[in-house]
Amino acid sequence: MATSTTLSIRVPTETRRWLERFSQSRGSAGAAAARLVEEAKRREMFRAIEFRDTPFGRVAWVQGTRIQAAFAWLTARDYGFDAGKVARHFTWPLWKAESVLGYAQTYRDEIEKDAQALESTDFGSLKQRLPGLKLSEV
Repeated sequence: MATSTTLSIRVPTETRRWLERFSQSRGSAGAAAARLVEEAKRREMFRAIEFRDTPFGRVAWVQGTRIQAAFAWLTARDYGFDAGKVARHFTWPLWKAESVLGYAQTYRDEIEKDAQALESTDFGSLKQRLPGLKLSEV
């Protein structure tokens, strides 16, 4: 967020307690609340996007799938960013592919950073973040 403003809101006491627990690994309760509000705005604008915690932090995913938004963007790049081709590739409805590509265009810096991380990830770097990971040979 380039610029910001202060917003004071009232929430139920139990919600405040939850937010404080939620924010323990994410900085302050205010920073966590700001992130959640930003994510809610993005989900409203782009219905096919949701956010999940990963070993790499909070990441945009394609709703109802196991596909990171950045991976979908990498696939779209291979198809010349043609939403129809992306929809066919993943067997999604067209609206879902259009939503993901719209998100990627709007938040291009974030998507490119996540895509670069995906392209440079190997077993060794995953093993550092997920110590129980095992390699299976087939």
